[in-house]
Amino acid sequence: LGTCQLAPQDGMSVVYAVLHATLGILIPVPNIVVIIVAYKLIKAKRAKGYVFIINLAVADLLVGLMCVVETLDDLYDGDFDKNLTFCLLRICFTISPCVGSVLTLLLISLDRWLAVTRPLHYHKTVTNRTVSAALAALWGLSFSVGNLPLIAPQLQQTNYTGVCGLLYSTKNQYLYIICFVVFMPVFLTLICAQILLGRTAHLQRQRIRQVSVGPAPPRSADLRHFKALRTVLVVIVCFSVSWGPYYMAGLVQASCARCHLKALLRDELFLLGELNSLLNPLIYAF
Repeated sequence: LGTCQLAPQDGMSVVYAVLHATLGILIPVPNIVVIIVAYKLIKAKRAKGYVFIINLAVADLLVGLMCVVETLDDLYDGDFDKNLTFCLLRICFTISPCVGSVLTLLLISLDRWLAVTRPLHYHKTVTNRTVSAALAALWGLSFSVGNLPLIAPQLQQTNYTGVCGLLYSTKNQYLYIICFVVFMPVFLTLICAQILLGRTAHLQRQRIRQVSVGPAPPRSADLRHFKALRTVLVVIVCFSVSWGPYYMAGLVQASCARCHLKALLRDELFLLGELNSLLNPLIYAF
């Protein structure tokens, strides 16, 4: 292995290094705060649903860790990109938290659905065992998807040129699997779940008003449910805006041989996706 030496820098490499370093510093702080606050709420209220908030913050912390790796890649011209296996490991630790985040949103939506529609049975259903099993399955699936090119070598690029990026190191079929087998079904489920949750919460609120004499004051439980639904919806929209352009551009590049979007995917759009891990804890703060 060669020694790592500072690469001859052009202006954009320095800019990307600074941006990755900034995200690598900023992402951990609010996510650690979210983990601490959610843990205290679990202890105080015995609400298992906050574990999923912690899980989302952990996924974002992993993205922050990868920002540090990306900073080193921007600054040093060593063996970071030359080895395909090392590149695929970087892809894994980028894709896996991304998949973990969107699957966590699905679990949060399911948790809210149980809290709204089955409040009397919620604590019997959402137990330590079911939460642990759900998280184990989530991360097992996330790392399986992330490591798929290593598990199935036929998904690896045969003419790897030493430039580490999703479409540089893997074949188009891997991107299709991520988009059409994982993200699209999950997002469609999330959209349907949010519509059903909003409708159910609204109908429950109307029933309470009908059986109440005079105007019914909003209950704290109702307000918590509505705030939780709103927060999850904002997080879903934020995830779509952050990572959506990356995967949409990837699909365009995969289906268009004349397009030249690989550099855009590897740099600007990838940074936009990483920014989501900074926005998530800020959304929960408000």
